[in-house]
Amino acid sequence: MRYRFVCVIFPAVALALVGCTMGRVNSRVAYWQKQTEIHVPVGISLDDAQKFFVSQGLELRCCMSGPDIHNAYSATERDVGRFVFTEYSVLIVADVSANQTIDRVRVLRIGVGL
Repeated sequence: MRYRFVCVIFPAVALALVGCTMGRVNSRVAYWQKQTEIHVPVGISLDDAQKFFVSQGLELRCCMSGPDIHNAYSATERDVGRFVFTEYSVLIVADVSANQTIDRVRVLRIGVGL
């Protein structure tokens, strides 16, 4: 009977708990997608975007660069969920134009771990 618990019940419970935490990660991504659509639309000033993130307890920080990222700022909500040995955060990337307005906003799920 003990063997059955370990081999059948324990993995099922573990998978259910893991699924719940990934659900939280996905819900936070959806939350930030909606909030940035409403409060950080394309064309808003960088100053107003920074004020919005401060009101949410985050900081929109300079500077990011990469293959498709030029003059971008980012904000991160850390540790929104875990999956096995990976910790997930929500990364919000705002591309900023030369006249200091927001060109594009992306909301990403990032995982760090083994």
